[in-house]
Amino acid sequence: MSAEPMDTTHEDDHLAGRVRHAVRSQAVPPELAAKIRQRMDAEPEHAWRGRWRSVVWLPIAAAIVISIAAGIAFRQGRPRLTAGQREAFIYSVLVKVSNAMRPGLDDHLHCSVYGRVPETAVPLAQAVKDLPPQFAEVLAVVQRQAPQSFQLYSAHLCTRHGRKFVHFQLKSDSRLLSVIITRRSVEESFVRDQIVPGLKEHGVAVHEARAAQFQMAAIETRDYLAYLVSDLDGEANRDLMLALAPGLQSALRKLES
Repeated sequence: MSAEPMDTTHEDDHLAGRVRHAVRSQAVPPELAAKIRQRMDAEPEHAWRGRWRSVVWLPIAAAIVISIAAGIAFRQGRPRLTAGQREAFIYSVLVKVSNAMRPGLDDHLHCSVYGRVPETAVPLAQAVKDLPPQFAEVLAVVQRQAPQSFQLYSAHLCTRHGRKFVHFQLKSDSRLLSVIITRRSVEESFVRDQIVPGLKEHGVAVHEARAAQFQMAAIETRDYLAYLVSDLDGEANRDLMLALAPGLQSALRKLES
């Protein structure tokens, strides 16, 4: 069953802080500065000298206006994006990673970033009620290795573009973390994509990628791809996957046997 996005006021609270931070941290576009310089060079000195304050403050004011508008949009509910706009954004992120990395990132964006995130803690029994029972060992690995600040709020089977995923969703304040399992297709292989493993843990090769603010780490077995996708920093994401990798590989190989 596909985990469908839902429009509620509170479910985007975890996104608001990240978006406002991203807007405020953006550098002033170089083309804006170039246009200002060109205009100043083209005018007599006396024409622009008295306006220097407005020129200096223009980029800052624009950033403030954008930030306020983003904050208002989030307080009013989900950003005013159509389904087509969401898909366009997801596609713009997916093209930054290799073919084998895309399924996990796609599901994280669709199901976690644009999905429903509960405001309060979810009892474990409720969080795992839709998890296929054969993935109980994977659940145990995730629970054992997840950072203490992260809470599991859903473990379920979902579908994206006709493909099935087992998705473990965790959150901590405004941060989201996904452990995602899906069956490999014959075309998908980190080796075939020539992705050099960053590290190995107990013989398990861990492959990494980054797209926008999303950090990814993944392993592959004979039949499965397993992803960790988060907005942690790269080192924290890598360390977590190194901790998860041996247990994930063991659990997935049992499913293959």
